[in-house]
Amino acid sequence: MYKILIGLFLSVLCLQAKCQMQFDEGSFSEVLAKAKQEKRMVFMDCYTSWCGPCKMMVQDVFSQEDVGQFMNTRFVNVKLDMEKGEGRELAKKYQVKVYPTFLILNEDGEVIHKMVGGMKAEEFLQNVQNGIGEHSLYSYEKRYADGERDPQFVYSYIETLARAFMKERMEEVLHEYWGTLTDQEKSCKENWMLVKRFVKNPALPEYKYLLEHKKDFDAAVSKDSVDRKIYDDLFPLIVNDCNEIIFHDKVNAAQLLETYEVCVTRSGIAGQDYLLDIVEFTKVFLSGDLKKALKMYDKKFSRLDSDARFDVTLQLNGMLIRKGDAKMCKRGLELIEKTMKDCGWSVDDPLFAAVVSGLKDKFKDDKDE
Repeated sequence: MYKILIGLFLSVLCLQAKCQMQFDEGSFSEVLAKAKQEKRMVFMDCYTSWCGPCKMMVQDVFSQEDVGQFMNTRFVNVKLDMEKGEGRELAKKYQVKVYPTFLILNEDGEVIHKMVGGMKAEEFLQNVQNGIGEHSLYSYEKRYADGERDPQFVYSYIETLARAFMKERMEEVLHEYWGTLTDQEKSCKENWMLVKRFVKNPALPEYKYLLEHKKDFDAAVSKDSVDRKIYDDLFPLIVNDCNEIIFHDKVNAAQLLETYEVCVTRSGIAGQDYLLDIVEFTKVFLSGDLKKALKMYDKKFSRLDSDARFDVTLQLNGMLIRKGDAKMCKRGLELIEKTMKDCGWSVDDPLFAAVVSGLKDKFKDDKDE
């Protein structure tokens, strides 16, 4: 009886193992040869030993029965660490830069589809099915090369490239497609989603066109939609670059701020005053006039809501820590503590506790000197 139970237990283990994804242990060339012999495609899991999402995929997705059944019958599956052995060369060959990356290859090792990032089992299976059908990168590339330029198709193609982290190819297709359009087509409703999602860099000619012809886009979709898109693009760029200027002496700072000022002014969007004030605030810091910065923080930014005051508060703290004297740091601390009270920010919060203690230490140290 004991032997029977052990046998049943082992049988169950074997059955469970077969239900999981099976990964070939051979070299990459052997995997391709096996795929050719068995007339199957290759699924390659490109991972690294330190990648958390890679481990999650193995534990939570590749182990599932429905995933194993689907993948094992259609692919020769292989896992390769991109930082070891032949994985290093394959990472270069297939331009794998983000982990995990999943490649679907034909028997000659050519890319049919590419997926990036951890995902749930249902999403994974759907993406794989897309990758072996009409929504694969291979299919989109062929249709594009054959001259298809329907707006919805181009949007889907660029979206697939974006999901695969193929930024250079994505921008190349965007530029090519944009060059085929008339002014009326560029601002039409059919192309708005393409502009909204993938035209985000103010340095791109497509973005400059958006600003120059904003009224046309307003008429096609709505001013509120266009204003929100431009604000959502510019706000994080401006805040991040202003932080880099304040905290790390970002190169070409004056030129960058001037570019943002022109860009925001040209847009005429709702909320532009706040963006222009952040730019002006940083310009004041560059000029070394911290007295003016303190006045601007006290008079202009005190009228804003707590979310808007959060960024400029951290910026003022950085300005004072880097270039403020004892008197300025003391005045700055008074203003920041007033803002904390107005906005309900607790001094027990580690971030604000560090701000307060840092400024106190700064003007104490300056006094001691």
